[in-house]
Amino acid sequence: MMISAALLLLLTVFSVRFHSMMSSSWDRVRLRVETKEGFEPAVETNVSADVRTISAHILDTTVGQAAPNVNITIYRLEGGDDWQKLNVETTNQDGRVNQLVSASQYKAGIYKLHFDVASYNAERGVKSFYPFIEIVVQCERNQHYHIPLLLNPFGYTTYRGT
Repeated sequence: MMISAALLLLLTVFSVRFHSMMSSSWDRVRLRVETKEGFEPAVETNVSADVRTISAHILDTTVGQAAPNVNITIYRLEGGDDWQKLNVETTNQDGRVNQLVSASQYKAGIYKLHFDVASYNAERGVKSFYPFIEIVVQCERNQHYHIPLLLNPFGYTTYRGT
């Protein structure tokens, strides 16, 4: 079947416009707000979701799914080398923790996230090179830090998310 040049051009223009419309940062933000994605209130805190400080998300890239029920412990560096334990949270079914540090505890500084992935992997019968993963980040006031962890048994990647 032959496709006319005009039809091909029309499909190309539509595809480019649709892609640029959906890839717009504002459209992604709008969709997150409309669907309330990532805005669930934090458990056992009196802090509203719009003043989140540090959040995390774990995706298991081996299976292409979120990693639920993983404990994340957060510490803040106090003084020269004293890590103060602030909180422990467990990822939800979407692999997220929306509030690791309450707004009242949060201040600028160096934070360490300890992801206890050994139990997650053991639960699935997966042998892993990493019993835990620690990510250390520098945080400033009046900022939200989202720290995704892309996980597999023999490697991981992290970045500052939105």
